[in-house]
Amino acid sequence: MTEKPLVSIISPCYNGAKHLPAFLESVLKQSYRPIELLFVDDGSTDNTKDVFESYRTRFEESNIETVYIYQKNAGQAAAINNALPRFKGEYMMWVDSDDILLPKNITKKVNYLESNVGKAFVLCQGLIVNSNALDVHIGRLARIEPEPYDHIRLFEDLIMERNVVFVPATIMVRSRAIKAAIPTLHIYESRQGQNWQLMLPLAYMFEYGLIDEPLFKYVVHNDSHSHQKRSYEQQMQRFEQFEQLIISTIYNIPQIQEIEKWNKRVHNKYLIKKFQAACSYRNSNDINKYYQQIKEENLVDKKIKITYIKAKNRVVDFIFKVAYLPIRIVKKIIRLKRKW
Repeated sequence: MTEKPLVSIISPCYNGAKHLPAFLESVLKQSYRPIELLFVDDGSTDNTKDVFESYRTRFEESNIETVYIYQKNAGQAAAINNALPRFKGEYMMWVDSDDILLPKNITKKVNYLESNVGKAFVLCQGLIVNSNALDVHIGRLARIEPEPYDHIRLFEDLIMERNVVFVPATIMVRSRAIKAAIPTLHIYESRQGQNWQLMLPLAYMFEYGLIDEPLFKYVVHNDSHSHQKRSYEQQMQRFEQFEQLIISTIYNIPQIQEIEKWNKRVHNKYLIKKFQAACSYRNSNDINKYYQQIKEENLVDKKIKITYIKAKNRVVDFIFKVAYLPIRIVKKIIRLKRKW
């Protein structure tokens, strides 16, 4: 009987004790063996370690090797860097520690890659659930494959954030492919995540496949980082960090061609995002500044024109209301005095 290839799962976690059991149970329920789980505790201050350690015996009894790695809090990308040089599997996945793998996730991905030797990695669909109701599906995550197939199209779609699934549980990759795409086994470290740094090199260099079936649950938390309300300054800083992250990742892809072209696409994408944020926050100076830059880049279309006009009208209306406010207050006081 031929021995099955080892599958490595890398899972970063920060203060995830509350949601960690559901993920760990989903690993235990996988129909596939052997599995190696590299769990990176990103400086948690809750009882994440205790929860993980409570599963050690069950993992051992289920032929799942576990590696616990602790680091001072530095973010998911740093956690990935801590684990990448250590994984031993022929296939590798990285999975958020609050998501849930459906029982045949690993089996179906391994079977696909074993049957399609020309594909370096495979993507699947996912189900969206709320943390308060894990069995109620409120949406689906899926890539609709464009025609004709072109793996560079996935690279472009990842950059532009269109028609892609950014949840890590979607992917399984051959170890030789990840080592070829990221020879240093070290990705650009950013507090804004790790998916672009891992997926862009793979999408640029290799062919991929799709499994048209949901094989994981993406758990939505109402109190998560992505739901935090940000100030205008924080939002703009976040865009800057994303832009730098993607450009740095593109620059380090082995044998990358047309770097300037791709960097221009990234720059223009975030120029428009900054303009849209300035409009939403009614920052008059930045609305004009970014709109002028968009014009210089010949990026103005009907949608941007309408956004600009509406934003300018909202700003004028807001200024008028603020300027008129003292008069309204005085009138209200006069009316109250008359009633008195």
